[in-house]
Amino acid sequence: MHESPSLRQLLLAVLGASALASLVAWASWRLGAESLLARLLTPAALVLVTTGTLAVLWTRASRRAHLERDAALRSATDASALREAVMDVTPVGFAFFDRELRYVHVNTALAAMNGLPATKHLGHHVTEVMPDLGRLLAPQLQRALQTDAPIQDPCLQVQTPAAPGEPRFWFGSYSRVRGSGGEVLGVIAALSELTERMRAEQSLQEHEDRLDVLTRSLPDYLWGGKLRGGVLRDFYCTPVIERTTGYPASAFVQPGPDGGPPPLWAEMVHPEDRARYRACIEGLAPGAEVELEHRLICSDGRVRWVRSRAAASAPDSQRELHVGCVVTDVTDRRLADDLRQRLHASFRRSAQEWRRTFDAVSSPLIVLGADGIIQRLNAAAIALFDGLDPSGQPLSTAPHSPLRASALLLVELLRHTHGSASREVTDPPSRRAWELSAAWVDEAGGEDSRIILVATEVTRLMELQSRLRRHETMAAMGAIVAGVAHEVRNPLFSISAVVDAVDATFGSRAELQPYLEVLRGEVKRLNHLTQELFEYGRPTRGEWVDGPVRPVVEDALSACAMAAEQAGVAVASALAVELPPVRMDSRRLFHVFRNVVENAVQHSPSGATVRVATEAVEEEGRAWVRCTVHDGGPGFRDEDLPHVFEPFFSKRRGGTGLGLSIVQRILEEHQGIIRLCNTEAGGAEVTLLLPAVSSPPATQSVDSLAS
Repeated sequence: MHESPSLRQLLLAVLGASALASLVAWASWRLGAESLLARLLTPAALVLVTTGTLAVLWTRASRRAHLERDAALRSATDASALREAVMDVTPVGFAFFDRELRYVHVNTALAAMNGLPATKHLGHHVTEVMPDLGRLLAPQLQRALQTDAPIQDPCLQVQTPAAPGEPRFWFGSYSRVRGSGGEVLGVIAALSELTERMRAEQSLQEHEDRLDVLTRSLPDYLWGGKLRGGVLRDFYCTPVIERTTGYPASAFVQPGPDGGPPPLWAEMVHPEDRARYRACIEGLAPGAEVELEHRLICSDGRVRWVRSRAAASAPDSQRELHVGCVVTDVTDRRLADDLRQRLHASFRRSAQEWRRTFDAVSSPLIVLGADGIIQRLNAAAIALFDGLDPSGQPLSTAPHSPLRASALLLVELLRHTHGSASREVTDPPSRRAWELSAAWVDEAGGEDSRIILVATEVTRLMELQSRLRRHETMAAMGAIVAGVAHEVRNPLFSISAVVDAVDATFGSRAELQPYLEVLRGEVKRLNHLTQELFEYGRPTRGEWVDGPVRPVVEDALSACAMAAEQAGVAVASALAVELPPVRMDSRRLFHVFRNVVENAVQHSPSGATVRVATEAVEEEGRAWVRCTVHDGGPGFRDEDLPHVFEPFFSKRRGGTGLGLSIVQRILEEHQGIIRLCNTEAGGAEVTLLLPAVSSPPATQSVDSLAS
């Protein structure tokens, strides 16, 4: 394709032709008008001038046409690029099909909705890309090819690779496309995602149905509206109003002339109560509630007493208050007021329980989908996850809790059995025990299965069972050791008397003294053992009083003073002056403190210090008196801690192994607790907790003693 001459070139050509024509004209003038040559040159000059002029005009017209064609091509290219960009960024899916229903163009949104790249569509028939979807679209596209009127598919239910197994809802619109000459080029389809809206509408409809059933089941009717500048607008009421007033609900649909409630809303209020009623309603402050009793004139002329309870919300974004009111017929209350109050209170409790049942369950409760996703859990279950709500997460990735591992095992088991299962779970760090139960629940049709996990804490039950078994064992053992101690005491007395007689008779013989000392020491040790056995097997028949613990602790410290002095161990005490009283048998409790302090002295090396302290504390919502005894010894060995309360278990030479067993038994009689541990600074620490029987203690003052 040759290039057109430029305007400059054409101008030069015209100028040259004009100059040549001028030269010819001059030559003919010089030759004369009669000359044959002059007659030939004059027309030639005219032809040259005319031809040059026409060439200039033709060239300018041709150049303008080229410019207009180039501008049109650029505009078409820009329009096409803009159209492509718009179709790619719009959230609506677009596809263009030729007359054979083959994909010609697919935008980004539709490719994402289908879950396939655009290249997998182009050139393929609509039924080849996704057969199920294609069988739905093909008839609609074929209809669109045969008419200029758009074809709409308001609710197209499909399943695509983008969401396998999940039904999706689309809105489809199909239109025939014609070319500039009127020929049919194909059909364009516009598809919009309606899934979330359909679900929201379904959920909203369910809530509306529940609310409708709930309101229809109430003996009272409800009305509501918005307060704008002290005037009630957007009035509505429940159909139950017809039961109380006799007026049809349709009479309260149309607003009044001023846009407020229907005139009947105020007219059916007794004239004597009308001003007071409107003043209470229209004068509601944000967040306020008002309750008043007034009379209504029913459709049949009867006068009924009702109680209106209205409440206003906080101002919304438009500074309007949402007002709701419950109207209760209280006419019969004049005859049966007590019955009415009970029924109304029962209804309120039922309504509150209906709203809060799930969260009010004290046991942790978790609802899982069949895929193990946590769908809901109550407040008790959230507490197990350290206050974090893992709703919407898989149980396997939820925050750590003591029940998670066992719950995963039960969930996996139920996926195969679709039944129920349970197991016991213990959490050593918190010393809590749970009975974890799981059940597979199928919804109607089996389309939406659930797994319900319920954890019941059985820590207290297991403790009671363990304590009962221990009590039974200790009772049986106590009866045996008490009998043995009784039988041993008489021979010991005889042996002691014989030793004293031998000493009185042969005491002057030096060679017998070592043997007599050995006999006296063994008799003393056996007497101590017998006393321990008596104390262990003694039945609980103490004198119980409410009194302070401090005098008992001080008596125990005084009783241990000599032993501490002989061992070279100091005893330092920090006893609170004012402590709440406890229910106690002071003689038995004295034995507890004395035994614990003596053990601390015996296990402390010479020069060490045993520290004794008392204070008032609160644990698990209950007031306690706590006494701690900290020695300077090596502490408990880890392998010995599970056995220290077992009878006759002792690691100290000459020990009976009954001391801590007796302490534990007496504390259990007092509903108390004993705890053993090793401190970071070294030494063992024994903590004794006794339940207080009074209000929380006053400010504590500490008396520190050292010996």
